[in-house]
Amino acid sequence: MTDRSIASRPSLEQVIAIVDFMEKHPALGLGQMRGLEKRDECKKLWFKLTKIINSLGGPNRPMKSWVKYWADKKSTIRSKVQSSNGDPNTLSSNIEKKIWDLFLANDSSKDRSSVKQESHNSTHVKIMGDQANALSQLAHASHVNSQAMERLAEASQIQARAVERLATSFESIGASTHDVRNAMVDIDCTLKRLYGSAPA
Repeated sequence: MTDRSIASRPSLEQVIAIVDFMEKHPALGLGQMRGLEKRDECKKLWFKLTKIINSLGGPNRPMKSWVKYWADKKSTIRSKVQSSNGDPNTLSSNIEKKIWDLFLANDSSKDRSSVKQESHNSTHVKIMGDQANALSQLAHASHVNSQAMERLAEASQIQARAVERLATSFESIGASTHDVRNAMVDIDCTLKRLYGSAPA
């Protein structure tokens, strides 16, 4: 394989084949197949893709060259969009737009991650504020409940004192009734003695 064949640009047919393959294997297209368990699978997929691309019209390249081409292609498209203030409509071809939509639109670049972080921080602050308000309301409700319990205890004490006074009053009435009964018995006895001793 000559340097010329590696350096020449891929045909449109080859580029379409790459994008279609990546669409079927999004983890490969996004570069997410990392780690020991994914490395072999990634290598097999790239080997399979290389055979497909090299069988089409256009330059024949080794697998490493196609891997680099895909990484460079995504980097170029990302740079174009960033240089146009994040507007993907400035991309020149439908293939580039498709690559952007499938693999780059949701990419966590520095700008996007900072926006997401700010949004996350704002949400976190709001949640903390809501929690503080809820705790304040709970403390207020506990204070009101405590005051109500105190008033209930006072009412119970007043009621107990009233019952005690009522019981004392009944005791006094009972004692007075007993005294009146004794007095009437004494009067009755006296009358009987008087009438009993009087001459007929």
